[in-house]
Amino acid sequence: MIKWFPAVVCLAGTLFCAMPARAQGVQTAIVTGSATSADGVALPGVTVTAASPALLGERLAVTDVNGVYALKGLPAGTYSITFDLSNFKPARRDNVVLTVGGTIEVSANMSLAARTETVTVTAEAPSSLTTVATGQSLSKQEIDSLPMGRRPIDIAELTPGLTTNTFTVGQVAISGAYGFDNVFMIDGVDVNDTINGTANNLYIEDAVQNTTVLTNGISAEYGRFSGGVVNIVTRSGGNMLGGSFRENLSNPAWIEETPFEKSNNVVHKSVLGKTHEATLGGPVSKDRLWFFTAGRWETTNAPNTFAQTGVAYTRTDTNRRGELKLTGRMRETDMMSGTYVNNSTEQANASGIGAAAIVDSSVLVTRRLPNRLLAVNYNGSMRSGVFTTLQYSQKRQQFQNNGGASTSLVNSPFRTLGATAPGGLFYHAPYLDATDPEQRNNQQITGSVSRLLSSTGAGTHDLKGGAEYFVSTGIGGNSQSSTGYVFATDYAVDAAGKPVLDASGGPIPRFVPGQSQVWNFQATRGAKIDIKTTSLYAQDRWAVNRRLTLDLGTRFETVRSHATGDITAVDTQSIVPRLAAIADIEGNGRTTLQASYGHYSGKYGQVQFSSNSNVSRPSEVDYVYSGPAGQGNAFAPGFDPANYTVVSFANFPTANVKVAKGLQSPLVRELTLALGRQLGQQGHAKATYVWRNTSNFVEDFVSLANGVENVPLVGPLTNRVLDNTDVPKRSYEAAIFQTDYRMADRLMAGGHYTLQLKDNGNFAGEAAGQPGIQSPLGDFAEILGPALDRLMPEGRLDSFQRHKLRVYGIYSQGLGRFGSLGVSPIWRKDSGRVYSLTAAMPLSATQLARNPGYPANDVNPAVRETVFFGNRGAYQFKGYGVVDLATTYAIPVWRTASPWFKLEIYNVLNNQKQIAWDRTVTVDRASALDANGIPTGYIKGARFGQATNDNQFPQPYSGQNGGRAMRVAFGARF
Repeated sequence: MIKWFPAVVCLAGTLFCAMPARAQGVQTAIVTGSATSADGVALPGVTVTAASPALLGERLAVTDVNGVYALKGLPAGTYSITFDLSNFKPARRDNVVLTVGGTIEVSANMSLAARTETVTVTAEAPSSLTTVATGQSLSKQEIDSLPMGRRPIDIAELTPGLTTNTFTVGQVAISGAYGFDNVFMIDGVDVNDTINGTANNLYIEDAVQNTTVLTNGISAEYGRFSGGVVNIVTRSGGNMLGGSFRENLSNPAWIEETPFEKSNNVVHKSVLGKTHEATLGGPVSKDRLWFFTAGRWETTNAPNTFAQTGVAYTRTDTNRRGELKLTGRMRETDMMSGTYVNNSTEQANASGIGAAAIVDSSVLVTRRLPNRLLAVNYNGSMRSGVFTTLQYSQKRQQFQNNGGASTSLVNSPFRTLGATAPGGLFYHAPYLDATDPEQRNNQQITGSVSRLLSSTGAGTHDLKGGAEYFVSTGIGGNSQSSTGYVFATDYAVDAAGKPVLDASGGPIPRFVPGQSQVWNFQATRGAKIDIKTTSLYAQDRWAVNRRLTLDLGTRFETVRSHATGDITAVDTQSIVPRLAAIADIEGNGRTTLQASYGHYSGKYGQVQFSSNSNVSRPSEVDYVYSGPAGQGNAFAPGFDPANYTVVSFANFPTANVKVAKGLQSPLVRELTLALGRQLGQQGHAKATYVWRNTSNFVEDFVSLANGVENVPLVGPLTNRVLDNTDVPKRSYEAAIFQTDYRMADRLMAGGHYTLQLKDNGNFAGEAAGQPGIQSPLGDFAEILGPALDRLMPEGRLDSFQRHKLRVYGIYSQGLGRFGSLGVSPIWRKDSGRVYSLTAAMPLSATQLARNPGYPANDVNPAVRETVFFGNRGAYQFKGYGVVDLATTYAIPVWRTASPWFKLEIYNVLNNQKQIAWDRTVTVDRASALDANGIPTGYIKGARFGQATNDNQFPQPYSGQNGGRAMRVAFGARF
C-alpha cells in the first residue's frame, strides 16, 4: 500500500482545488492577515517577512489582489512580522507568539511615505480569535513557571471541556467522548497506546517547545478520534549554541499522608527520587543546519497503599530517554527535520492493572516498557505559491515481564466478584501473562499540498489537500494469566468488612458453591493484527471579505484490517465534513462571532475491531464452582478445575464471533457557537457553546437468528455478530468561558470555566482497563431485552463533571543584577463526579423462563448480569478546591547562562476532604421484585461510604495520591 502513497498525495493535490478545506500543518503554525492603506483599500504586492530564533532563515510572502497573505510551515515560537511596500512606511509587529497547529492573524494599516523615509510603525495587535477551535496552548516558558506536571496528561488537565481520571490512568475524556479515543502527537507522530489511548512517554520534558490541546472545532486535517487532540512539538536548536540542565527532586516524605493512610498507621518513607534532564542545541552551519539533543534519567519513588487493606508499598520507576533531532534547509523556502527518541523504562512494584484495584503485593511485578520513535519531515515550496509537506514516522512499543510467568494452577490470579465495588479487585498472583509477547506499534505517512488562490470578486482561498496512511499493529494474544486460569471469587472479611489476611499478608479466598468461578482463557500468544487507515482530506480557508471567513473541509477515510489466521474484521469507508465560519462584527478583529459543525469518526481500536480474532480477545470459558465449600490458599478443591462444572459464559472469537459487513467506528456530530472579544492588545475573552451527539455505536448482537456454532470441547454456542446501531444514546452539551491577559513578560493571567449542561447516555463503552466494551443491548433480547431499564439505564455518564474552574497566573519581578523572582499560582475547583449503584446477580427465574431455546452454555442459572439501582450516575461524590503554588528564582551569571531554582507546593492549604468512597452494594433478595423478577432493593456493603483507597481524597497532581505535596527543581540555562 505504501507504494501507491505518492499517487494519493498527487490526487489530494488535485482534489483540493474543487473541495473545501481548512487549517495547515499540525506541527507548524500559520500567520495570515491583510495589508491595507490608511483609507482601508487593499494593498497587493506587500512583502511580508517572518523572522524568529525558532526559524531557519526568514520566511516571505506577498499579499494578493485582496491584500491577503499567508505564511505557512512556521515552527512554534516568538516572531517579528514586517510589512514592506514601495512608497509606504514599513510596518512591524514584534512578540507574535505562534503555537503548534495554530493560525493567527496579523494585519497592517500602512500609510504613505517619501521614498527615503524609513520610519517603522507598529501593525495591529495579532488576533487570537481567528480560529473556531476550542482548547488551550501552553509554551515551555509557561509550563516551566506554573505548578504543574510536564507530561501531556498534566498539561491537558489545565484545558477546559476535559475531565481526567475517568477509567484508566493517563486517559482524558474530551467533551464527553471515550477516554481511549483521543490522539496524542509528538512532532507530528501519533504516540497513542493503541489499546488504552494513553500517550507513550516518547519525549524529554525539557525539550518540549509548545503543547496545544484541541477539544472542539477541530479541522479536517486531524482524524482517527472522537474526542480531541493533544499536540506537542519539541525544540530544534538554533543559530546560537545553547542548552539546559535540570534536576527534579521528589520524595514520598514530602507528601502528607491521607486520612486513609493515617488510619492504617502508614508513614511515607524518606526516599529521594531524582530526575536528571539535559538539552543541547545549536548550529552545524548557521541558517543551514541545526542540531538538538536531549536526555533524561529518572529514578522516582511513589508511595501507594493497597485497596481495602491500607498496607503501604512503594513503586520505583527507573527511566532513561534520549532524543536527537536535525533540522536543515536546502533552499530558502525548504525545511527538513529528522527526530529519533529512545525510551527505556523499568517499573518495580508495578502491575499491568490500575494501582487502585490491587489488594496485596503478590500482584506486583518488575516490568519493562521499551519504546522508540522515528520521524522524518519536509515542508517547503515546490514552486511559486505551492506549499508542500511530507512526513514518515514509526512508533514501537513493547511490554516485557508484564504479568505472571508460572504455569502452576495455584499461582493463578484472583479477582473479586461482589465483595467490593464494581470492577473488581485483584489479589493472590500477577494478572496478565509475561510469556505472551506484546507490542503496540504504528507506522504513518502523511503529505499535503496547499496554495493561495485569489480574485477580486471571489475573495482569497487558502486551499489545501492532503493524505495520510496509518497502520496500527497489535501483537499479542491478550493472555490474562500465565496459567490460563483466573479465579473469580471473594475473600474473607472481618466484622468491619476489611479483608482478613493470612500469614503472608494476602487475602484469604472463599470458595462458595454456585458463586465462585474460574475463567479459562485459551490465548493465541503472539497473535498479530494490522489496522490500516488511508485518509484524504481537503480544506479551504476562504476569506470572503474583511468581515467573513469560512473554513470548509472534509475528510475521507477507508479502513481495512488483517489478523492472524487470515481474518478480516474491518473493510469500510466514511466521509466526515468539518465546516466553520468566523464573522468579524466590527471589521477590526476585536469582536468575532464563530460557528462550526463537524463529524468525528472514532479510531478503529484494536480491542473492538479484532473481536473475531484471537489478538485482543482470547477464547474464554467461565465455569461455576460446584463444591465443596472452603477457604484459603491451601484449599485444594477450590483450585481443581474438575470442581467447576457449569458454564456461565463462553466466547470463541474465531468460532462464534462474526463481523457485519461494513462495520464502522462510532460517529460524533458536533456543533459549536462562540463569541469572542479582544481585550485591548493584551488579552481576550471567549464564550463557547458545545453540542455533541454520538451514533453508529459498535455493539454485539447475540441471537438465535445468527445461528448456533458447535464448538469442540464446549458444545453449542450462539453466534455473536458485531454491527453498528443507533439505538444506544450518548450526548454532551457544555458552555465554556475562557479569558487571558498578558502584559509583556511580567504578568500573565488566565482562567476558564466549563459548565457541563449534559453528559448523558445509556452506553458506557469502556471500563477500567477495558476500552471499547459492549453493552447488554442485543444480547439474548428475548431474555435481557425487557430488563434493559435495569441493565443499561440512561443517566449521567462517568465523565460527567458539572463544574470545572481553573484560574492561574504568572508574575515575574525583576531584581536588577540579582536576577528575577517569579510567583505562579493555580486554583483548581471541581464539582463532584458521579457514580452508579450496581450489583451482579444470576439471571432471575422470570428471565430464564423466557428462554426460547438458547443453548445451556449461553443461558443457565449460573449466568450473571449487572443490575442498576436507580439511573446511571444517579449518585454524586463530593467536589473540592485546591490551590497550588510555584516560585522560581533565576539569576544571570555570564552572558546567557542563568541558574535557577523552583519550588512547587501542591494543595497548599492541605485540603484532605474525603471526596469519594466505597460504594459496594449487594442485591437484597428479600426485597420486592420487578416485572423481570429482579430484586428492587439493595444492601450496602460493610464499608459503604468509607474511604478504602488513597485516590478518594484530592490528589496533589495527576497520578499521585496524598495531601499537601512538595517538589523541587533546579538547573541552569545557557
